Amino acid sequence: RELQDETGGFQVFIPLRYQHDFVDMQDGKVRNKLQARTTMATGAEALKTFAVSRLLFDNVPHIKCFWVMHGLQTTQLALQHGADDMDGSVVEYKITHDADNYGTPNKLTRDDLLDLIRDAGFRPVERNTRYEAIREYPGPDPERRESPQPMRV
Repeated sequence: RELQDETGGFQVFIPLRYQHDFVDMQDGKVRNKLQARTTMATGAEALKTFAVSRLLFDNVPHIKCFWVMHGLQTTQLALQHGADDMDGSVVEYKITHDADNYGTPNKLTRDDLLDLIRDAGFRPVERNTRYEAIREYPGPDPERRESPQPMRV
């Protein structure tokens, strides 16, 4: 936070969820020796992290949720808990999918991501690495339900 005050060099903060490793299905070996002593953060703990990050890093313009590490539902909720960016433009991401063991798909299409954002009540905007808008997409269907408003930063 202090470095950001001094430099203004950070565009985004990305809270990454600890991936509690898995037992390899091919050879039955545990890949992470800390596995017996650690646990993965719950969805509620991840959402608290996003909310606190938004408050603590008020000098960082964007908080990003990486759907691959947080799962789809937590990612949608993170948009209402301080995150303003959903990332995961990779088409297939097998490593985290295999490690998380809570149902994260190993691939999503652009249309899937757009639907996730709309279903969370927000209007998707595609941006470049400098957060400049490239394309704005239609927002959620107002007839479907009342849509929440994005957090003003």
